[in-house]
Amino acid sequence: MFRPKILDRYIASEVVAPFALGVLLLTFALVTGRLLKLTEMVVNRGVTLADVASLLGFIMPAFLELTFPMAVLLGVLMGFGRMSGDRELIAARACGISLYRLSVPVFGFAIGVWAMSSWLAFSVRPWANAHLREQLYELTQTRSTAGLKEKIFNRNLPGMVIYVDHISPNDEMLHGVMISDARNPPAQNTIVARTGKIVPDRANQTITLRLYDGTMFGLEANNASSHLTRFKIYDLNVRPDADLMAQDRDPEELSYGELRGRIDQARAAGKPDYLSETEMASKFTLPVTTILFAAIGIPLGLKPARGGQGERFGVAIALFFGYYSLMRAGEALAQRGRLNAYAAMSIPDLAFAVLALALFLRSAADRGDQGRGPTDVLWAWFERVGRWREAT
Repeated sequence: MFRPKILDRYIASEVVAPFALGVLLLTFALVTGRLLKLTEMVVNRGVTLADVASLLGFIMPAFLELTFPMAVLLGVLMGFGRMSGDRELIAARACGISLYRLSVPVFGFAIGVWAMSSWLAFSVRPWANAHLREQLYELTQTRSTAGLKEKIFNRNLPGMVIYVDHISPNDEMLHGVMISDARNPPAQNTIVARTGKIVPDRANQTITLRLYDGTMFGLEANNASSHLTRFKIYDLNVRPDADLMAQDRDPEELSYGELRGRIDQARAAGKPDYLSETEMASKFTLPVTTILFAAIGIPLGLKPARGGQGERFGVAIALFFGYYSLMRAGEALAQRGRLNAYAAMSIPDLAFAVLALALFLRSAADRGDQGRGPTDVLWAWFERVGRWREAT
């Protein structure tokens, strides 16, 4: 039975702790970007905190796909930086332990995180996104009436303003309804109805406002005309939260088999689905980043840092920002059909693979300038500027 050596367990423990902290901090930073929308749902839509927690749970796999590679880089930088600062790595190498041997537990850990990231990309995230879509519809369906308030102008539905004089608590019927429908600016309508009710349409994921005994007044801006229509029953179809829900299932909601089927079908029809192809390529390329960042973090962790661990954290952020920028550029090329999806999404991986290989081999052969840290160029520039200003 394989048992890790004491050295392997020690190095792994030094990396895992800052990795876990990085996952928590980075995931929290991403979650805060959604808090405004979620808070608005709690305040204005009557959504409970339990529902918000469930929504966050479905969003979390997409966040973890991004935070895992970044946390691996942060963990390796912090762990190797701490051991390098305490001269532990120098002592190990003086005893004849090569950098290749010291890197074995790091790459083993990175491969484990890569496997987990791949599992999230291929299985968990499509399942979570599909359930997120369903729950958003369920919340919209069940909270639509709760989101409407009596005797005020409600703007819960996109492009519409709804006024309700009274809502029956027993059957949730709407009494004294007035609606301003500006979803189509050239043809705006004002609808007044005696009563109405909200009817969800699960098949099309829409909501129908069924109005009774009313009048619709409309203006046609194109020909400067108007019309007045009386009705006994009138159905007004609305797609709530159109920015969160789409008519067709997004590629991110599809399993591997469904995504492959959509890509093949679109190719056979002569109309390639570049969004689906980009999503498929990202499932393979993004998890590889964990191994590349581990390889980059090892040599950078060996270098001194004048600003301590805070400087290493800044280096990790800068590297991840560079990778993210290249990834977005690759996505743009792939989604527009300018470049093969796998080639476009591999651009950041190839660039960082070259950087990782160069840094790692140079450090393993003791050919790197171990006395200069990754930000020493910046510090040297500040010092030169300071000396120049003193001289002048």
